[in-house]
Amino acid sequence: MDIHMATKYDIQNESRRRAMRSLSGLAMAALSLPLSRVSLAAGQYPEKAISLIVPQPVGGDADAVCRLLQPLWQKALGQSVIVDNRAGAAGNIGTAAGSRAPSDGYTLTFVNQGTMTINPFLYKDPGYHVADLAPVSLMTSIDLIICAHPSVPAANLAQFLALARKQPGGFTYGTAGNGSANHLAGEMLKSMAGVDLVHVPYRGGGPAMIGVLGGEISTVVAFPLAALPHIRSGKLKALAITGSQRNPALPDVPTVAESGVPGYEFTSWMGLVAPKGTPVDRIETVADATRQAMGDPSVRQRLNDAMTTESPRVS
Repeated sequence: MDIHMATKYDIQNESRRRAMRSLSGLAMAALSLPLSRVSLAAGQYPEKAISLIVPQPVGGDADAVCRLLQPLWQKALGQSVIVDNRAGAAGNIGTAAGSRAPSDGYTLTFVNQGTMTINPFLYKDPGYHVADLAPVSLMTSIDLIICAHPSVPAANLAQFLALARKQPGGFTYGTAGNGSANHLAGEMLKSMAGVDLVHVPYRGGGPAMIGVLGGEISTVVAFPLAALPHIRSGKLKALAITGSQRNPALPDVPTVAESGVPGYEFTSWMGLVAPKGTPVDRIETVADATRQAMGDPSVRQRLNDAMTTESPRVS
C-alpha cells in the first residue's frame, strides 16, 4: 500500500467526521442497553469459556488493556475469558474473524476507531462489514504519545518538526499498521504540520514498539500502556501528547497543538463488539461485567496513570 494512501481522504475533515459519527453511533447504541446486574442464573450464560479476539499481537496496546481486564471479567462472569490475538492488516484479520463467529455470546472482539471507522474507508475490502457487528461496550478513550528513539536529536516535537522540515523523508514513524489509529494520528500530523515523514507499518503496536526501541525507526505513535514504561526508563523520549491538554502522568510533555501545530487533536477509543444477532441479554451480561471491571479502583488507577483522556467509561 502507498505510504501516503491515508491522505487521499481529507484526514482533517471527512475522516474525522466519519470517525465521530461512527463513535457516536456505537456509544449511543451501547448506552441504550439496560443496566442489569450480572446474573449467572439468567439463561445460565455463560456456561463455558468466552473467547475475546484481539486484532493485535501480544504486547500491543489492545492486548495490554484486555489482559489488564481479563481477571476481572473472569471474576464477574464466572468463566474463563481467553484472549485470542489475531494480528494483521491493521486489525482487519481479527475483526473479520469476530464478525464471522457464531452469534451466541461466546466470541467477543476488541475494536477501536481504526477497525470501526477508518479501515472500512481505507481498504477496498477489509473482510467485514461494521453492520455485521453488535455494540457491547464503549470502554475508554485515550490520548496517544509521539515518541522518539534517543538517537533523534530533538527534545520535543517542535524541535523534531524543525529537523523534519530540513530533511524531507529523512525520518520515519512506526504504527500498528496501515489504517490504524496510530497511522491516522501520524498522517494528520504530517498534513497539518507540513512535514514529510515516512510511514512504517508494523503488524501491531508491540512490533512497532520493538522497532523504535531497536532503532529501526526514528519515532513511533504509541498508546501509553505500551510506551510509558520505556519513557520512564529513558529508552524512549516523549515528544508530544496527541490530545487537547497535557496529562499529569507526563506534565512536562507538551501537546501537539502546543508544539506549533494549532488545532491538532487526536484521541483514540476502545470498545467491545459481538457478532450481529447475539442475544441482547447476553450482551447486557457482558456489558455489565465490563462495567464492573472498568470500575475497579486498580483498573481505573492503571488507566489514569496511562493517560486516559477521561475517567474510564463503560456502556
